[in-house]
Amino acid sequence: MADLLEIDRVSVHFGCSGALARLLGLGGDPVVAVDDVTLSIPAGTATGIVGESGSGKSTLMRSVMGLNRPASGEIRFRGQPLAGHRDLATRRAIQMVFQDPGTTLNPARTVGSTLEEVLAVHRVVPAGEVDARVQHLLDLVHLPASVRDARPRRLSGGQKQRVGIARALALEPDLLIADEATSALDVVVQASVLDLLAELRATTGVTLVCVTHDLDLVRYVCADAVVMRHGRVVEQGPVDEVFASPRDPYTAELIAAAPSLAAATGRQGA
Repeated sequence: MADLLEIDRVSVHFGCSGALARLLGLGGDPVVAVDDVTLSIPAGTATGIVGESGSGKSTLMRSVMGLNRPASGEIRFRGQPLAGHRDLATRRAIQMVFQDPGTTLNPARTVGSTLEEVLAVHRVVPAGEVDARVQHLLDLVHLPASVRDARPRRLSGGQKQRVGIARALALEPDLLIADEATSALDVVVQASVLDLLAELRATTGVTLVCVTHDLDLVRYVCADAVVMRHGRVVEQGPVDEVFASPRDPYTAELIAAAPSLAAATGRQGA
């Protein structure tokens, strides 16, 4: 199976400079957020990138999106290096669903107009097919037709996240990155979004990367797992192998701290 995404010895640094940094005593060497990471994502698969806050997982994927500029290394998509400036086709092909959908939806627009705008601006379908495609997208993420005329303030957290997923899928991406897509939701709604992500991967064939601290999400949705700590990859492999027989002590600590997963793998929490 060919690799859709290749991350080759990528490092991301954040500098601490300027008057405010000096005032706060933050001057000096840059902060290393991602440190010499190499990994590949085969087309059509689902991969979970896990680790505690500050592990570098979101920063790494934001670099794939072009939102952060790597200090070194190379990111390749379909075998071609991703430059700082992305062409329209690449921006369409790589989409991200963010943690808090409420901050990414225009409060003045209805759900329908939000999806219509995406389809029209990117000319995904002919003008005469936009209406039907909007309905198809709502059906795809299991939202009722009544949501089409609603504004974000009228939606629940789970509904907003489904709209965010529908908006990303509107561009028919090859790679969908879900960045902590369930962490702002309650447990019941989390479960329904997990079901949706698993279903979409199976029905659309989109390559999925789940960035999360939730190991249960990775175990449920993904086939492969990547564990990051302090900006580095400490372990990666098939989910069942990584969670059943972790090689790195940090991975074992993460599993022990997740009671339901620890029970499922026969491990006892600390």
